[in-house]
Amino acid sequence: MDRAALAQLVWRGTSPGARLVRVVLLAPAMVYRTAVAVRNTAYDRGLLRSRRLPKPALGVGNIAVGGVGKTPVAAYLAGELVRRGVRPGILLRGYRGGDEAEEHRARTPEAVVVADPDRRRGAAQAVAAGAQALVLDDCLQRRDLKPDALLAVVAAETAGERMWPLPAGPWREGLRALGRCDGVVVTYKTAPADVAAAIARRLAPRTRTGLGAAAGLEIARLVPLTGGTPLAGAWLYGRDVVAVCGIGEPALFRSQLERLGARVRLVAFGDHHRYVPSDLTAPFAAAGPDGVVVTTAKDAVRLRPVWPEPAPACFVAELDVRVTCGEDELALLLDQLGRAAHPRPNPVAAVEPPDRRMST
Repeated sequence: MDRAALAQLVWRGTSPGARLVRVVLLAPAMVYRTAVAVRNTAYDRGLLRSRRLPKPALGVGNIAVGGVGKTPVAAYLAGELVRRGVRPGILLRGYRGGDEAEEHRARTPEAVVVADPDRRRGAAQAVAAGAQALVLDDCLQRRDLKPDALLAVVAAETAGERMWPLPAGPWREGLRALGRCDGVVVTYKTAPADVAAAIARRLAPRTRTGLGAAAGLEIARLVPLTGGTPLAGAWLYGRDVVAVCGIGEPALFRSQLERLGARVRLVAFGDHHRYVPSDLTAPFAAAGPDGVVVTTAKDAVRLRPVWPEPAPACFVAELDVRVTCGEDELALLLDQLGRAAHPRPNPVAAVEPPDRRMST
């Protein structure tokens, strides 16, 4: 069992052993939570400095580790800026080989995608390449940066669980972190839409502006891993499927496929897993020569180089983000960012002589 799977077992397991491990880990968890609180206080009181970025910036982050849909939401927001005539720069830290960067490039080809742990350096690179606004994927804990707007992403499926701090649980921070955000986006993969909307309405008052949105993450297309015509997600209905993934919440991926009517066998690896040919032995055996393998867009980046021919058919489940609550408020925030990226010239300043403007 890899470390990521073991962590999930400890964090969300109901066995006596899992509960005992969580209790044992409470001491280092309290040390971690205290260190986070001290650091946040230093920034809140100005003892540590937060710096703005060279272009209008929208930050997206989460208060729990992995699996909340942060990257699809960031890609959706970047796409909405493109719709408003703004070329976005998407900044990432470049975690473990750049699978999320490749996912962003595939989702938003108009964007400038820069993976660099130094976000200010990455911002400069993006602006030099033509970015007019910036979207920061995973920046809620980057207190050294001060984006113009900041959104927290929370998953409806885990929002009600007890918030055990790292390493006893997956939570980087508690809900107090929403107080430095301009809004919250509650994502849902298997939870009902009305439940996600209710959570968004409950958490929105904790944010600076009261913005609360709910966004469904739905499997919309199945794209062949090695190229070909995409299929609708409904094609999986009644089929036996092997789900291969290395993500934070593999059980949710299985549930999404099951909601489409597939009979699913899950083969899960650790988050951001680096695939090698030997990893494919188990899914190939489960699928058989005529079987169907389905993976995520993040995993496809790492699977494609090692996928042999011939092999069972492999499809990439591409997610669409559908905002079902708070759409107007979210659109207003994006409109404001778009206007900041394209400031209109002052018509009076354009025609009046400088000395006359100064005398009025």
